[in-house]
Amino acid sequence: MHSIKKTSSRWMVCTGIACVALLASAVPQVRAADFSIKPSITIGEEFTDNVFETNTNVKSDFITRTQPGFVLSYKAPVWDWDLNYTFDYRYYVNGSRKDDMTHDGNLKGLVRLIDEKVFLEVSDSYKRVSLDVNRDTTKESLFLNQSDQNIATISPYVMLRPLPQMTLKSGYRYANTWYKDPLGDNKQDHIGFVNISYELTPKLFLTGDYTYTWELPERNSSFKRHEAYVGPRYEYADKSFIYAQGGVISTSYDKGNNALDPVWNAGLTHTFDTAVATITAGMKYADDPLGRSILQTFYNGSLTKTFPRGSLTLKGSYIESSGTADSSKTYSGGFSGTYEVMQDLNGTLGFTYENYNVPSGTTDRYLVDCGLVYSFAKELTLGLSYKFIDFQSDTIATDNKQVNRVILEVKKIF
Repeated sequence: MHSIKKTSSRWMVCTGIACVALLASAVPQVRAADFSIKPSITIGEEFTDNVFETNTNVKSDFITRTQPGFVLSYKAPVWDWDLNYTFDYRYYVNGSRKDDMTHDGNLKGLVRLIDEKVFLEVSDSYKRVSLDVNRDTTKESLFLNQSDQNIATISPYVMLRPLPQMTLKSGYRYANTWYKDPLGDNKQDHIGFVNISYELTPKLFLTGDYTYTWELPERNSSFKRHEAYVGPRYEYADKSFIYAQGGVISTSYDKGNNALDPVWNAGLTHTFDTAVATITAGMKYADDPLGRSILQTFYNGSLTKTFPRGSLTLKGSYIESSGTADSSKTYSGGFSGTYEVMQDLNGTLGFTYENYNVPSGTTDRYLVDCGLVYSFAKELTLGLSYKFIDFQSDTIATDNKQVNRVILEVKKIF
């Protein structure tokens, strides 16, 4: 079997050729298409007083960043394409780390093949992600415990209405996941899916979902997984609904281990005049970059309130993880807000508290994020932000540390 890394590279090339071919064949339709492209460039300077986030041998550095990019949109009768891409180059002035570069790109394509019944979705996502599924280090560092990740997918599917009250979506999805860091477990997924929605009344629906996944990791054991859910969805008011689903997940590993887990998910979204409240909860298998089998139980809640000159969001969550990795519990809560200080000047302020509970001990993390952005004419902005991260632990000595980051950025959209 060829390595997944080589497969991913070939997939990227094939995707590019396919896009060029489709756009070339679209030349006769250009007049009917809606096409736009907006280049941009961001130049920034960051100071951090603890670039490696340690409590010994602390090093500070200045980081110069150059981020050219563009946003492209192409809408035609037969297909839609959207591409958002940024190249990110980072120069560490004091040499604490070698020059770093990464990409942040998101391609989405939808081809309408047959009379609004047969479709083809193509997507590619490239970004830097945290290697620890239970702790998102991208919020606190540019590189710590992170890897570049590329996920390329292609999915043909059909949308049918066998009955006036029923909507059926069924298809196949191929996903190729690649990590730049050797710790990441590259993989290929072959996925078959069926989604059914049946209208019992104009506001009450019965939904059912079935997914079959054959996962082929590069290092860990491959497996075949069946997931089935069924439950109601009730839209009791405008933009307000409640739903619940229950089911089972059956997993068969090539090494002979089998697992059968009852699963569920539920949620509530209520829209007020100037606020939206959302609650979600359930169980799911996490997509872990290290390739471990992690079953998570989660509870999330948020409330967003809009004001004449800004908005405020309150949020909280609880996540419990178990499986082939060490069990863990994570509690978090906080707020984020925006405010129009004056015309063309906007401010942001956010605070997040997180508690990580693992077998080796407990760590508290406090994150403060604030900033100002001034908008000049012709889509030119100047931004200044400050981030403070504080870790505290009575049992894990290395988790006692602080980080201060100050970031100045200039962005121009052409």
